[in-house]
Amino acid sequence: MKHILTTTCVTFFCLTLISPTQAQTRTETRALQTVERGYNPQRAKATGVGKAKYEFKNSRSPGQIDRVKVELKVGGEVIDIVDKKEHREKLSVQCNLDYEEKTLQVWTNAQNLSRSVRYYRRAEAAEKIGQYAFNPVLRPDRSLIAVEISSQRPLMFCPNGTLTRNELELIDVHGNSLLLDRFLPDKPLAVGDAWQPSEELMAQLLGLDEVGQTDVKCELKEITDDVARFEMKGNVAGAAEGVTAAIEIKARYRYDLKRKRLDWLGMVVKERRQASPVSDGLDVAAQLQMQIAPAEKTEHLGQSDLKDLPPRSTPELTRLSYVSKEGGWEIAYDRNWYVNRDQKGLAAAVLRRIEQGDMIAQCNVSSLSPGKPDKLVSLEEFQGDIKRALADEFQQFVEAGQTVDEANRRVLRVVLRGKASELPIFWTYYHIADQQGRQMSFAFVTEEKYAERFGKADREIIGSLRFIEPKQ
Repeated sequence: MKHILTTTCVTFFCLTLISPTQAQTRTETRALQTVERGYNPQRAKATGVGKAKYEFKNSRSPGQIDRVKVELKVGGEVIDIVDKKEHREKLSVQCNLDYEEKTLQVWTNAQNLSRSVRYYRRAEAAEKIGQYAFNPVLRPDRSLIAVEISSQRPLMFCPNGTLTRNELELIDVHGNSLLLDRFLPDKPLAVGDAWQPSEELMAQLLGLDEVGQTDVKCELKEITDDVARFEMKGNVAGAAEGVTAAIEIKARYRYDLKRKRLDWLGMVVKERRQASPVSDGLDVAAQLQMQIAPAEKTEHLGQSDLKDLPPRSTPELTRLSYVSKEGGWEIAYDRNWYVNRDQKGLAAAVLRRIEQGDMIAQCNVSSLSPGKPDKLVSLEEFQGDIKRALADEFQQFVEAGQTVDEANRRVLRVVLRGKASELPIFWTYYHIADQQGRQMSFAFVTEEKYAERFGKADREIIGSLRFIEPKQ
């Protein structure tokens, strides 16, 4: 099941939001009002007499360092479909993030790119789904995180090593602090004036692949001697991981008139999302509060700390890793792969590949019992085992070969064509063994119509395989 911290941010096309009760509305209003001290809705209504217009420039510049604290609370239900019946389980999440953020590049209309680097002092969560509890944390050696935002959703990666999917989803919550400056109006406004953020911007804020429809509007609500207060609310319909979802958002954010920077965000998000091939459905409500203040000093983002920081992301830097401590192996993969099932008792895992909303492949990974290096299964025996296992689904072998990889491991690779549920299918099987007799098997399956898109995605995973000492 996909990590809940990110899925609470996903929404899309055709679902209809349930109208909130009056009690729910009051709760949301209190959640937005009480977390920001000094907000007075009655005063806000009365401010702005004479319709004076105000301009809000962003003073963020390269080299500035902020201290950002985020608190996220999620409650609701996870929805699974079992035997065509909907099964629901209660969930709750409490997530806390505390990081320093150094601006590297500021977004402008001419150059649609923002860059920063962060050092996470704290990144942890407490999750509960039904009777099961989880406590994801960010490893200390992955505390340095680079952030890029262009026209796509925010991209986060660790320049010191690959993140796991759980680590990425722990820190990649909605309301990215590098993105918030883009919610300032681009022209002078009077109190009560409103504008509509773009579909692209709402997709980035909520972590969506695309937005099909949005009626979200931002409004200047109040001007005081020190701050300007804005409100954002509306509905968003879009898609992520190939499924539809619907989001209702209510938020307030604050602009410091002296520093000319946004320094606070409070947001309530309701989401209903369908189940996807890689995650369960959701019916949740999330409350997020973000505080941004100038950092007086930093011990982790100085020039010497960042001397080896790459100027931009690369496919290698953005890959994720999966470690099977029980099986004694580790793999890395691009972000189109998702760990769909983690079979710890069998030291195995199932990954699925999602591209442009289509599930184009599945990969079954299994750790095998150690064997004697001089008595490993032969290529012919391996082909025979595969043919017997597929039985009537087998049609013909396409290719088969034996090689030795850079780690001096023997690699058997067999590609064959067949049918499953009357669909033409390609299977690609691997058997890998090292000099100590440690063995792994991989089975990739993809529909023939997706074979070209799948390309060499199997070879990238196989090339990343690393044996480690198994957990006793």
